[in-house]
Amino acid sequence: MRKLGILVLIIAMLPMTGCWSRVELNDLSIVTATAIDKMDDGNYLLTLQIAVPLMLGPAEGSGKGGGSGGGNKPTVIVSEKGETIMDACRKLQEKLPRRLFFSHSRIIVIGENLAREGVAPVLDFFTRYRESRLRSYILFSKGKAGDILNLNAKWEKVSAEEIREEEKRHIGLQIYLKDFIHMLLTDGIEPVAAQVTLKPAEEGSEEGSSGQDKNAAISGTAVLHKDKLVGWLDDTETRGVLWLRNELKTSYVTVDIPKEKGGGRFTVLVFGATTKIKPAIRNDKIKINVEIHTENILFENNSQLDISKPQVIQYIEKELEQEIRKRIELTLFKAQKTFNSDIFGLGTAVYRAYPKAWNRQYKDRWDDEFSRVEVDIHPHTKVVRTGLTNKSMIMVEEENK
Repeated sequence: MRKLGILVLIIAMLPMTGCWSRVELNDLSIVTATAIDKMDDGNYLLTLQIAVPLMLGPAEGSGKGGGSGGGNKPTVIVSEKGETIMDACRKLQEKLPRRLFFSHSRIIVIGENLAREGVAPVLDFFTRYRESRLRSYILFSKGKAGDILNLNAKWEKVSAEEIREEEKRHIGLQIYLKDFIHMLLTDGIEPVAAQVTLKPAEEGSEEGSSGQDKNAAISGTAVLHKDKLVGWLDDTETRGVLWLRNELKTSYVTVDIPKEKGGGRFTVLVFGATTKIKPAIRNDKIKINVEIHTENILFENNSQLDISKPQVIQYIEKELEQEIRKRIELTLFKAQKTFNSDIFGLGTAVYRAYPKAWNRQYKDRWDDEFSRVEVDIHPHTKVVRTGLTNKSMIMVEEENK
């Protein structure tokens, strides 16, 4: 009976141990975004965006969120430099009343100076620290990364959430921290991530205006070789990256019609795109065939083309295939000849198809082999919808005349 009583007492005490390590919300400085730059003296500059919980709720007496109205901002920006990221965190902690908490950090922005020297030392901190969020988006900026966090949020309560929403919409590359680390550690593929920049909210605004008057834009791509930044791709070239990585969700493609066909242009919405990479080795030479299949919706037709005719639809599909091929070849040429960086994972595709040959012949010299690999692009397009009318407004107007 005594043993039974002791057992009951032990069981009753077990739930009491569940809160021994709890930390109250009002004791935490919740980090929503992280930016890291390299200083001229070799130190790191760590900039954090920290949420102010009281300012994130609805404002009293109004039907809208507190946001930045009345001078009360939902976030604060703090920064500190240090010899390492942890050193900068320690110095930041000395001047903050609450403990830094990184588990809710939505984005990590890396400045160009740091990226060109190598991001491996910085990422080492995030792979070891237990509060790191591996599903944070990683982005790169041409200027100082810290400037990105000074953005004044206009559509969300927190500017980091605006950038995160842009990434979720697949405007450009969508790369999580865990994906970036995987690319960095995997043979046959080089790291790549989206570029984030500040652009004026209105076309024609002063380029030198402050971050408060600008919007964050996912515009372009940062290309790395190993862990070092080697260059940038623009928006058009970024679409080529998405095609070859089989990551294109939707895209608009505009094609110019030759003058002998009446001139003008048409625009389609590309969706349902799939890309399959098929390597082949013949006489110790690698040739890669890329098969692309897409479905498309005709959104605009500012030309003389009468899309009620099946042969015209076939012509549009052919022109669209040539445009897609041209865009991908442009990106591929730049990756092979300018950067020599396999950001598409072609080497990984070779390994999957020919693992023995890869380990024996190509793994250790893929940097040299990649620049010489022949890649054939074969797009296959199908226009599935043409809208509510067949004839363009130009054709209707000319007929009326």
